[in-house]
Amino acid sequence: MTNAYLFKVLQRQNKFRNPKHLTALPTDLMYTAEQLSSAQEYIERLSRLNINWTYPGDVFYPKAFYKMKEPPLFLEYQGHPFWCEYQFISVVGSRQISPLTEAWLKKHLPGFINGSRLGTVSGGAFGVDQLVHSLSLKHERPTIFVLPSGLENVYPSNLKKFKTAPYAMLSCFLTEFELGQRIHKSHFYFRNRLIAALGEMTLVAQATLKSGSLLTVHHCLDIGRPVLTIPSHPEICGFEGNLKLVSEGAYSVSNSEQLLDFWKAESWSSAIENSRP
Repeated sequence: MTNAYLFKVLQRQNKFRNPKHLTALPTDLMYTAEQLSSAQEYIERLSRLNINWTYPGDVFYPKAFYKMKEPPLFLEYQGHPFWCEYQFISVVGSRQISPLTEAWLKKHLPGFINGSRLGTVSGGAFGVDQLVHSLSLKHERPTIFVLPSGLENVYPSNLKKFKTAPYAMLSCFLTEFELGQRIHKSHFYFRNRLIAALGEMTLVAQATLKSGSLLTVHHCLDIGRPVLTIPSHPEICGFEGNLKLVSEGAYSVSNSEQLLDFWKAESWSSAIENSRP
């Protein structure tokens, strides 16, 4: 428990950043008795609220986060730590979801996640994100909501329904922000890096040129995660980001079969790479 307190102190000292990419407590960590007491009180409050937490070195800390730039120093979550048992695909996209994108996801995403026995990760936003979470739960697959706010200020607020039956058993809400933290524009950048790291690959379902989803792509490239997108006709508004991604080398997938083929190829490639001395 001592490490949990100290990582919370360190997180607060660094203002929720980790510019030195620390995954262990520094030997020269300095703190006051007041800082330690405040961290203890906060974590005790989490316990009373039945909120779980994890930090680097803890058994429940996502292994993928060790490969990140600025890995989170302290995480809070409600729900099961599915990342310990499942692999995930991250799916992101526009809040203004096109009927074409909605139809494609409803047709092809369930076949892929059921065929490969994995879950989904997204940011809980309106549009593509919430559709992905809903489809996962409908088909009894685990889904992780990565929040840009604290667990007492879930954003968007309509996500609270996913914390209750019949969704709760397959939903996990994850954040690096403290309980009462409200949404802030800068938080989306940090949230998106967690989305990119949790998924073995990221599917950009729909994006404009100024879409926040392209920030997730940036994080994917930083940690070597493959990026996929749905191809689009150049005259269809709202898919300019998709076309840009294809032109820059993102993998183009048209159906669940192609998604599954790519997943198998990536899994095989990763297994070979990991077996090398």
